[in-house]
This record gives sequence, structure tokens and C-alpha cells, in this order.
Amino acid sequence: MTAVLESAPPAPRPSVVGDTVQLAGRHLRLMARRPSSIIGAIVMPVMFALLFFTVFGRIMERQGMDFAQYLLPAIVLQAVYFSALSGAVWAAEDASSGMVSRLRAMPIARTAPVASLIVGEVARAVIGTLVLIAVGYCFGFRFETGVVGVAAFFALVIVSGVAIVLPYLVLGYSAKDPEAAQAIGGTIYFPLLLVSTLFVPKRAYPGWLQPIVENQPLSRICDALRAVSTDAATVTANAGHPVNTGQAVLIALAWCVGSVIVFGLLAPRAFGRTA
Repeated sequence: MTAVLESAPPAPRPSVVGDTVQLAGRHLRLMARRPSSIIGAIVMPVMFALLFFTVFGRIMERQGMDFAQYLLPAIVLQAVYFSALSGAVWAAEDASSGMVSRLRAMPIARTAPVASLIVGEVARAVIGTLVLIAVGYCFGFRFETGVVGVAAFFALVIVSGVAIVLPYLVLGYSAKDPEAAQAIGGTIYFPLLLVSTLFVPKRAYPGWLQPIVENQPLSRICDALRAVSTDAATVTANAGHPVNTGQAVLIALAWCVGSVIVFGLLAPRAFGRTA
């Protein structure tokens, strides 16, 4: 008698796209069940927008600025940073709860957990951007560059979202503690926020500080968002100097690509070293 042995079906091969989609779905479902995620994505940026438009709008307009066109890209970029900080907290929670260890033991692509957090947080940033644009329209913001400007604006939001979320994921996986990740992330974020052209133009800073303010990544990305959404004359009047749209976009993309390359290499390693 010949025994017939049935071989076990081969294990499914890891798929970066499939695994990322599955894990991103989990991340989005968890975010939807957590009120703090909704507050961070929508409520906080809207509160900042209302505060700045109401308190500083008339003051800045007396200085000859179209404040709605100047401010909204800054608030959008701030919302992207809120999503990045949330990503750091999620990564730290996964590391401290043992979720990372479970994912490492599963037959999934090694980059999928990191990519899924990026997808979830960037999606949240895009949703927040849509809400902020609706608020901005109530205060006079308009896309003055047509359909191409709208497409370029959202493309920059997505690209900058990936570039900003990645370093925070490295921070979260390395810290392995949500409170520490949030504290360190805020310590990094607020100096970049305050020493930038997000809320006031370069000319408002002392002369020795202006080169730093002008060339730091947040300022460059925000300048590009303004350039693609507002006509050149208004951008020049708001900034106090001529702004070349193509050059502004290329410099912002250079910062983003550099961040993606550096932290895109570090993030899977940080995930892999998490116990």
C-alpha cells in the first residue's frame, strides 16, 4: 500500500501593498474609535484657524497683507504636524503594548507596519485639510491658481505629510513610550513652528535670524503651498519679496525627498529593533 501524503499549501508570500492596506484599515478604524484622533485631526486645527483669523486678521490686513491667503497654508501644515505627532504616539503604543512583536512574528512585509501608519496619518491630514479649506473659504481664502493649483496644493500636502510623519514614526518606535514620544515630538515641533514664516513673514524677525527662518523646512514647504494656491502678486506682497513658484516648489520637494530617504531607511530599522 502506498501512502499518499498531502503536502500543506504554501504559506502566502508577504505583499507590501496588500499588507499595508490591511494594516492601514486597522489603523483608520482605531483612529475613528478614538475621540482624541478626531480632535487632533479636525477640531484643534479649526480652533487655531478661527483664533488666528479672528484675532490677527484685521491687524495683518492693515499691514497690507492678504491674511487669509497667507494663513491657511500655515494652518494646513500645522495639521500635518498634528498627524505626525499622533503617528509617533501610535508607534510608541504599538511598541510598548507588544503589537510590534506580534507583527514581526507574522508573515508580512517588514515595511508594511510603517507604511500603514504613514497611510493612516496622511489620510487624516488630507481630511483635516479639506475641513480647513472650507473654514478658510468662510474667511476669504480662495484658490487663485485654478485646478492646477488645487492639485499641486494637495500633492504637496501628501508629500510633506509623508516627509514629516516618517521622522516621528522613528521617534515613536525608538522611544517605546507614548508620553515620552509626545513630549519629545512637541519639543522638536514648537521651535520649528515659532522660528518660521508660517504665521509672520521673514521681515518680522531680526536680520541675523532671517536666513534661518527663511530656509528651514517648515518655512520652505509653507512658501510652496502659498505659491501654488495664490497668485504671484499677492504672494509677493505678503512675503515682502518676489517669490518664484517653481523654485519654491522645488526647494520644498528637495527637503521632503531628503527626509523620506533618510528616515525611510531608519524607520524599518527602528521597527525591527523594537522588542
